[in-house]
Amino acid sequence: MFSIKKVSLTLNNQTILKDVSFDANQGEIIGLIGPNGAGKSSLIKVLANLVYPDSGEILINKNKCHFVDLKNYCGYLIDSPAFYPFLSASQNLELFARINQLKIDTQALLNSVGLFDAGKKKVRHFSTGMKQRLAIAQTLIRDPQVLILDEPFNGLDPNGFQDLVSLIHKINQEGKTILISSHLLNDLEELATHFILMHKGKIAMQISKEDLQKIPKKVEFIFETDISESAKELFSALHVEKIQEKKVLVNLKPDKIAETISKLVHSGNTPLNVQTRTVLQDKYMQITQ
Repeated sequence: MFSIKKVSLTLNNQTILKDVSFDANQGEIIGLIGPNGAGKSSLIKVLANLVYPDSGEILINKNKCHFVDLKNYCGYLIDSPAFYPFLSASQNLELFARINQLKIDTQALLNSVGLFDAGKKKVRHFSTGMKQRLAIAQTLIRDPQVLILDEPFNGLDPNGFQDLVSLIHKINQEGKTILISSHLLNDLEELATHFILMHKGKIAMQISKEDLQKIPKKVEFIFETDISESAKELFSALHVEKIQEKKVLVNLKPDKIAETISKLVHSGNTPLNVQTRTVLQDKYMQITQ
């Protein structure tokens, strides 16, 4: 869909983005992750043409273009959704459609985001989750090929979070490319197909979920008592990174984790807890500590 090459941005003599490059291909869900201040929102503002970079280029469908041209392909949700509170959901969407000089079926649009019976309800009575759904409907008004969502899960309770995840999956299955930023890796771990980890304005890591699942995980086995000799013998055949009295840190391929737990249990060494983290989670922990 689009590619950005070596995008850099400086504000008030401070480097905000430095040589950021990545591809966004059709049908992907790209998780843009990193701690607060990593540069995620600044990058999204560049993609929305709210801020113009000092350098860099953008290719849309492999053709070199101006950053402003990306707006013709995208729908955006940046910061918190904002609506006229004393207007209904339908009236808000109709207003946005008129601004964009479009004629839309507001009820069909509301149905598509799960707001079947909320068209006549004033937005001031909406829950946070309903406002997020209405915001997604707003981004879909022009039927864009790409959705760019900045921290869409903020303020949602667990049910609202799962509802929004299901909605994003549904939209993605219709062929749309989705770029989602979050400072919480757990928000995007199951949802995204590709990950971009940012730190201090740079890309610290890029990886697809498919490749991520092929790389051994760090697995920490925690025992209630000191590790037995039989457990030590079992671990000796594995790639042990660290061993302590009641803890062992091992690198294991995902398909070997359950097998190792089973062997420990059958040898009478049931772990009290098992914690796993991927190479992406490990990198994230390194840059946030």
